[in-house]
Amino acid sequence: MGEEPARGTVRDPGLQQERTALAWRRTGLALVVGALTVGRLTMTTLGPTVLVPAFIAAALAAWVVSVTLRSGRYSWTHPEDPRFDRILGDGKVPAVVAVVTASLALGELVSATVQLVR
Repeated sequence: MGEEPARGTVRDPGLQQERTALAWRRTGLALVVGALTVGRLTMTTLGPTVLVPAFIAAALAAWVVSVTLRSGRYSWTHPEDPRFDRILGDGKVPAVVAVVTASLALGELVSATVQLVR
């Protein structure tokens, strides 16, 4: 279990939200790289038609990064405003991450199936 802060110390309530925003940023950047990598690797198997879904997935992942960057800048300028939680807590970012991850997995599955059939 986590240790409680010593008596007399003041905890910064914004640190947890900052760590969460940083984690979502890293996730978004990893998805951007993953989408572009999957697009490049499956292009030899599926042809140039794979570029459209790869760029859509990369754009959605870039949106995740931009939302988390925007929320970070907002929380730095307005640390007392509770709206920071609503920027990441409305469920849009996790939903987009799930869609991008599922589409990348589906792209890999289609590519592997095409490779096996050949």
